[in-house]
Amino acid sequence: MKLNIMVTASGSAIAQGIMKSLRISDLDSNLVTTDTQPYAAGLYRGKSGYIVPKAKDENFIDEIIKICNKENIDCIFIGTDYELLKFAENKERIEKETESNTKVIVSSPEKIRIADDKWLTYKFFAENNLPHIPSVLSEDYEELINKEEFPFIIKPRIGDSSKDIFIVKNRKELEENLDYVLNKKPDNKYLSESPGFMIQKYLKDESQEFTSTTFSFENKCYGVLSMNREMKYPGHTTKAIIKNFPEIDDYIQKVAGIFNALGPANFQSRIMNGKPYVFEINCRFSGTTPFCAQVGFNTVEAAVKRIVLNQDINDLTHRNGVMLRYFNEVFIPQKNVDEIIKNKFVENPDSKINKVF
Repeated sequence: MKLNIMVTASGSAIAQGIMKSLRISDLDSNLVTTDTQPYAAGLYRGKSGYIVPKAKDENFIDEIIKICNKENIDCIFIGTDYELLKFAENKERIEKETESNTKVIVSSPEKIRIADDKWLTYKFFAENNLPHIPSVLSEDYEELINKEEFPFIIKPRIGDSSKDIFIVKNRKELEENLDYVLNKKPDNKYLSESPGFMIQKYLKDESQEFTSTTFSFENKCYGVLSMNREMKYPGHTTKAIIKNFPEIDDYIQKVAGIFNALGPANFQSRIMNGKPYVFEINCRFSGTTPFCAQVGFNTVEAAVKRIVLNQDINDLTHRNGVMLRYFNEVFIPQKNVDEIIKNKFVENPDSKINKVF
């Protein structure tokens, strides 16, 4: 059965990782991609590419439904955080108003909000009696100072890569940086106002940072792949050691079962006093999704088989090794770029990737 699969925000690393995972899988599929602007590499790497409005626009879902009906889309993968909640809130509508009952691979709005808002993430761990990093809202910083020793980390409740994050070593640095972030205009074009800030005990050992990928469906976690990682660019893992980390894997398996995402989730943690503490949840496919697929832990393939095709799947396993990320290029003929700028659509683009390395 040949599937028609949509991947949104195809200029993002997340979307491109989903696309790579589909290529690696044994699924037979046509790829349809979207983005909000014409210079997104993924627009030119499938059967067709579409320019769509931003998720905050009123007609975003209308345009998605039109494309789904035109292309007979079987399922949608979401390539950016900024579209997650909109798709989650309109999941039933999309499935009802599309001729092929397009499946949207997304968790519930409640799960998306918990993962998006780092204060709600902290409360999730505290309320479920799971290990949690001492944290307060920005206005309650005296409470944290009275209980914990510096350093602390100031972070926005809803973040964008590593923007407006500060590690502070004393009260003076804390108050100066808080004054700055609380009084500056947010530079995130997707947010209309500042979502607020929180302060958290900073876990200093960066060498003990892990990112763990899970796949869950109906209260069952089908496996955990944890990587000890290094980040050179904001939000992007450049080196990952993939092997079995029993203490971390067992803990994340427990957390994933309680959180109960639909399909993919990613948990980022650091070690404190010999225990893993999760400081961030991504309720979506992550930037390391293609790393996972390359070593046999293909969560994109699992999502299609379990959620779209209603097939039983086995627990996911993986090979061990080291993944190193590097840059690559894709060439797009000018005629394809001109076509998508003019028509908001391109079909069978003639792009070429650089296969030399």
